[in-house]
Amino acid sequence: MMYRRIAAVSAAFLFFVSLAFAQQIAPQTTPAATVSEKQDIAVFALGYYGYNIPLETLATVDAQIQGVFVNLGRFNVFGATERFAAKDVQTFIDTLKKMKETNTPLPEELKFGDVQMTSELYNKLFGAFVVVIPTVTDFNSQYNKAKNQFETTLKTSVAFINVANGSTFGFANINTSGTSKETQYKSIKLAMDGLAPQLTFEIRKISAFTLNTKVLQVKGGEVKMQLGRDMGVQVGDEYAVIEKTQIAGLSDDREDGLILIKNVGAQISTGTVLYSGSTLGEGAQLREIPRLGFDLMPYLRYMSYFQPVNGSNGALLIGAKAVASRFFYNIRPFAGIQASFDSKLFFPIAAYAGVEYDIILGRLTLNASGAIGGASNVLIKVLESNLDTQTDDAFFSHYGAIVNVGASFLITRDLKLFAEVGAEYWIGILNSLGGPWSSYGGPGVSVGAAIKF
Repeated sequence: MMYRRIAAVSAAFLFFVSLAFAQQIAPQTTPAATVSEKQDIAVFALGYYGYNIPLETLATVDAQIQGVFVNLGRFNVFGATERFAAKDVQTFIDTLKKMKETNTPLPEELKFGDVQMTSELYNKLFGAFVVVIPTVTDFNSQYNKAKNQFETTLKTSVAFINVANGSTFGFANINTSGTSKETQYKSIKLAMDGLAPQLTFEIRKISAFTLNTKVLQVKGGEVKMQLGRDMGVQVGDEYAVIEKTQIAGLSDDREDGLILIKNVGAQISTGTVLYSGSTLGEGAQLREIPRLGFDLMPYLRYMSYFQPVNGSNGALLIGAKAVASRFFYNIRPFAGIQASFDSKLFFPIAAYAGVEYDIILGRLTLNASGAIGGASNVLIKVLESNLDTQTDDAFFSHYGAIVNVGASFLITRDLKLFAEVGAEYWIGILNSLGGPWSSYGGPGVSVGAAIKF
């Protein structure tokens, strides 16, 4: 009997010891992956105060803002035609917060500037959970005599309000501008055109709206992940592999890999593994990396001329190109500008646009590219500026093409180093005049960095 009691006590002791040990190591286990769902939001019309803004401008910006939220795919969007003046937004937020803190019901009617807040409208907003109030905080459009051009600046603030508790959990401040030598309307339109991509980026940056999902399958260098067109996932988007651990009841997240989306289905997307650690596997947590959608690639290039030009055998060039990343995978458009240090050609300046084809091998990418463009030089630019032209079109004294093959290597999540070899040639339309009008070109080698934006 004594041995049985001893055995029972020992078993109980071992049970509690093992339970205590399990409690110590339990915080190290990885929680289940979270997957984002659509959110209901109400988007007010663009508000303003004290600015002489054309009605067509307001209507266009309204459409752009609504379009941004709809095209993101992760929202059920309810439009509201009311416009909050910039000076009334904070009053609305403070009133809403005070009502929630004191549990005070909304009066039958409450006015914020020109917005009549009725119980019906409030209940509609409460059902949306998140309210979005965009307002113009600054608008200026005028003619600059010194530069002979119309100039427009537009500053827009977007407030994100949690109606359930009356708190503000996000602000997006967007500054855009446009210039035109032709018409004021064109300068205004250029300022408005910059709003949508910046707002899209700012919304995706807010943690409450950033997509989270999980890996469904890992096969070779590819993964299948939950979420697709249903939540606005786009080709070219990037997702970080997240290693989630619990330490002393606190969450500790770190990035343990990077996925590039190559194909988007209705509810499932396919991505290429750029790099990963041991965390990557079925059920692994993925988190969207918000980006503007292009790689900025500054570079140095040395070009050796096919034949001497004005006594020069070659030149050092400095340039930069922007390569589109969001919405594209291995075929990506780009545009760039470069300047030569060849004084005998009066420092040529070239602008170009083209397409590159990428072969993505994890961190390593091989590519081939081709572009066409126009060029001039410092002397021609000075002459052009003195002509007081009334057009936005640039004057090119040369036209040509660039072809390159190269490779890049991903150093960090946001930085690549690259090298290219190729050739370019620029034909002077008045080559017979010589000097700054001469044709030039030849083989070249480029090195640079690519910064992901």
